[in-house]
Order: sequence, then structure tokens, then C-alpha cells
Amino acid sequence: MKKTRIAKNLITTSITTLWGRISSLLPVLVLFLIACEDPGEIGLELNPENGAFVAKYQELPLNTSIVLVEDILSDNSTRINGRTQVKSSDGRVLFGNYTTPDFGGMSSKGFSSLYISQRGFKPSEKEFVFDSLVMFMFVDYLYGESFLGTKQINIHELKEEIKVDSIYLTKNSTPYYDEPVGSLNFDFSSLDSVRVDTLLRVRLADELGNRLFDEAYTDTTTFSNNVEFRQFFNGFAFVPGDGNNMITGVHMENPSTFVRMFIHNTTDTAAFDFVFTGYDTAGTNITRYYNNIKLDRSGSSIGPITEYYTDYFPTDNRGLMQASTGVFTKLDFTPYLNFIDTIDNLIINRAELVIPVEPYVSYFDPVSTLDLYRVDEFNHFVERFDSASLKNYYLTAGKIGFKKDKNTNTGIYDGTITGYIQSVATDLAADTLKNSSVLIGQPNLWNSVIVTNQSAIPLQEIKLRVYYSTLR
Repeated sequence: MKKTRIAKNLITTSITTLWGRISSLLPVLVLFLIACEDPGEIGLELNPENGAFVAKYQELPLNTSIVLVEDILSDNSTRINGRTQVKSSDGRVLFGNYTTPDFGGMSSKGFSSLYISQRGFKPSEKEFVFDSLVMFMFVDYLYGESFLGTKQINIHELKEEIKVDSIYLTKNSTPYYDEPVGSLNFDFSSLDSVRVDTLLRVRLADELGNRLFDEAYTDTTTFSNNVEFRQFFNGFAFVPGDGNNMITGVHMENPSTFVRMFIHNTTDTAAFDFVFTGYDTAGTNITRYYNNIKLDRSGSSIGPITEYYTDYFPTDNRGLMQASTGVFTKLDFTPYLNFIDTIDNLIINRAELVIPVEPYVSYFDPVSTLDLYRVDEFNHFVERFDSASLKNYYLTAGKIGFKKDKNTNTGIYDGTITGYIQSVATDLAADTLKNSSVLIGQPNLWNSVIVTNQSAIPLQEIKLRVYYSTLR
């Protein structure tokens, strides 16, 4: 591919600006230009005899493969200049299991620190005694083989703290004690994936409750602030029980997710709350939770993949995506680069990406939107520092939404990626394009993993639709 030819063809900076001015004056006309192959059908001043532009459309297949990514961020932290700054997020702890022929066995455990809701808990002042300790969990996500039947949830005490200044990946885990401090058997049959909001209630072991109460009774320093409390109590692990064939997601920062200690004295009953969001003495958010997610690929469609960050070309021409496990489908836009090399005076009007989804069974609906993540030639995410928010993000090339077929469990991901397509052309013309590939997967991957949705796609049916114009 010749750079001189590309530079000649792609006059996108000045011509696109001109085209934008024309389109702002004649919006209806632009719609016709996008839709029509023959500008002679349009009339006015843009007919074949007098027009300056010719509007065309091209549908391009893309090169595709499957890529496994190893280092998936799994906590609620935001990285700033290589460091970790803890922030509030709408994250979940995920715990459960499920198995599918395409992906194999997926399992997750959740880990979270615990914090005091208010300083200065002093039960000795009014001679309170301990009654019980209860955890309330706001469930806002369910995914798996079936909602039917009883699912077991086990709560364990952590042996070690979740560090404030560390980044946790899905492959990380924090040790916990074997004996659970609480267990719950719950039937989710009355719920579904559209509406799952419900509140679970688990009574925790009296031994743990008494230990927390006795510490507050005898040592008020521990309950003076969260820095002190974290030194005393490490937090919880959320572990699925045997036979649990679905993933449960608990919204950790919802006000309905907390632990309550019930106490009383001779005249009153009272309660003291522990929460899953906390701040240090300087007011800095130190909330910490994450998920340990494992995927046993043996015997599955992706079982033959042995290396991370390496292109795998499936023999059945089926792409796979599974949120939070590092399974991505890769799109290589080289066919688009080859196409624009054949067109003189090219102006990109709009570009659409269409990704069909194979039929899926109940409880396995695809994720609602996909992000397109820019990667380098080694299939590693490209990061961008946002000076406005002082955060590092994975650089994305767009976002497309899922449109479910109203009659069957299938559909397509469909959306515009015009900005990315234009930028690729511009970088190519300037000889600054390093790689045109993207990995498609769950949205907002730079932050905590909060879903495990999966989908299969027929690779040969993925299309890039390019609506473009050329100057006469």
C-alpha cells in the first residue's frame, strides 16, 4: 500500500469540513446521499451532469480471530499515572458457577473489605449486650444455567486484608477461613434476568458477632475510624456452594447492602451498622472489593487455545466473547485499509459495524453493549491518560448496542464507528497508523468487572458498512 496514493485519496480534513457545512445546510439531502448508490436519482444540483459529489456504499468483511487476555482488572479502583486511587463505583461482587460447551466452566468468588458506618461505637456506656449479626445483600444481577432450584451462598472471613494501594486482577485471590461465618440457601425461581432486584438476609455466626462486639466494648480505638478498624477485621469472601449453577451479583455500594449488629440493654434495643464503603481520616475513599474469576476451558470450543494475547483462528468460523474472563473476538480492519487505497478523493460519511449473534438459550443473554478496545500489534490494550479526570483508560474505538430479535433469542450488535474509521484513514495518510485492530467485549473494562455475559458470533457474517462520497 502506497502512502502517496493514500495521501492523495484521503482529503478528509478539509473536504470533510466542507461536506459537514453542506450537510448542516441540507440535512435531508445528506440522507439521500447516504442511502443512494446513483446520485442521478437525487436530482437538484448533484445529478451526474452537474454534481460535485458521488455518494456510494460498500460492505466489507473484516479479518477476525479469538484472543485470550490474561490481565483483566477486577477491582473498583481507578489508576492514576500508574498508581491506584480508590474511588466510588457501581461495582458488584460476583459469586457462582456455570458451564457451557463453548466456554467451559466459569466460576467466581467475591472479596470485600468492611467498614464502620460511624465512629465511636461504645456499647459499654449503656451496658448493651450482643444479640445477633446479620448481613443484608442487594442482588441486582443473575446469570447462568437456570434460576430454578435452590442456590447456596457462603460467607467466609478473610485471613488477610484487601490492600488499599494495590490493583487486583481476576486471577488474584485473598485467603479466607475454611469454615463459613454464614450460609444461605435461596430459591431464585421467582426472579428473572430483567428484574432481579431483591434483598437477601444472612445471619452471621454469633462467634464473629461477639468478637466484633467485645472489641467495641473493650477497645474504643478500633471503632474510632476505618483505618483502625481495617487493622482489626479484614473483610469477607463470597463463595458459591456446591451445585450453584448461576452467578449472583451483589451491589456493594447500594445502601441496602450492609451488616447490622443488633444489641440491647435492660430498657432499649439498638443496632450498629457496618458498610462496604469507607473513608479514611482524611476523607479519602478507601472502598475495596474485587472478584476472582476462573475459566476452565478444557473440553470447550476454546480449549485448544494455549497462549494469551495470541490470535486463534477457530476452525468452525465462530467468534466468542465472554465478559470478565478475558475471551475476546478481534477485528482487524486491514480489508478497510485495502479498500480506501482503491478510491480517489474519498470522503467517509458514515461507518456502521454489524455483528450477528447466534441463538442462545434462556439465562444466557449477551451483554447489552460492546466496547471496541484499541490494541497494539501484540494484542495488548492501548491506554490513554485523560488529563481532565486524571485517570488512565483503555483507549476505545466506539461502542455498539445489542438489538434482540423480538421473536427469538438472537439478534445483532449494531452501531456507528464513523469517528474511528475516519481516524484510521487519517493516521494511515499521515503514516502514523501502528495498528487498526480492536478487541470487542464488555463495556467499561478499565474499571471493575461486573458481568459475565457471553455470546457466540458467526465470524463470516461480521460486516463493516461504509457510506462514502467521492469528488468528481
